[in-house]
Amino acid sequence: MADTTDKNYRLATGFGKDADNDLVSLSLDVEDGLLNNPYFTNLPVKLTDVATLRLALVAAMTEARKLGKDRTQAKKALVDILLKLAFYCQGEAIHDLDALLTTGFEVVSLNRTSGPLDTPAILAILNQVSGQLTVRGQGVLNGRMYKARTSTDGGKTWTEWPQITGARLMVLAPTIPGVVYLVEICALGGSTNQSPWSNPVSIMST
Repeated sequence: MADTTDKNYRLATGFGKDADNDLVSLSLDVEDGLLNNPYFTNLPVKLTDVATLRLALVAAMTEARKLGKDRTQAKKALVDILLKLAFYCQGEAIHDLDALLTTGFEVVSLNRTSGPLDTPAILAILNQVSGQLTVRGQGVLNGRMYKARTSTDGGKTWTEWPQITGARLMVLAPTIPGVVYLVEICALGGSTNQSPWSNPVSIMST
């Protein structure tokens, strides 16, 4: 485990340069991470306002694909409100790694020495939507991207899913109702390019 007494941790705030889909994923992670978060009880903005701006960006993305319209303003509005949350969380937690990892934002180290990433963990898997599994994971320091893999034969063979920016909400779809899936996640980056795979969790898709 990382040493949480080190004061060289901060939240990454360069997400304004991320692709639109990655920014939407980050927003979902942050909304989930800060909801009823005991470390951050006086948020400077409402999470419902963040969700509204996220949905506005999604709508603008859809419209842009159909009509070629610019979506810059919708993206800027979402980036601005996420920055407010990031700066607030950084100020509240200072450099407390345990607290920062709960925010949904990427946490980076000010130490420029690259080392192996810690192992992320699966906290829960939800199967409330038919043909879909939602993995709730715990991210790691310097984990910029994450991916999941699943097995339907008890771990003999694996299928890897596309990379995403956060570990808090990883949606795996489509899955086959009635089939038992073994699920693991990993973080990408660090000196070895990939963390070890997480604890395996077994669940039946509904």
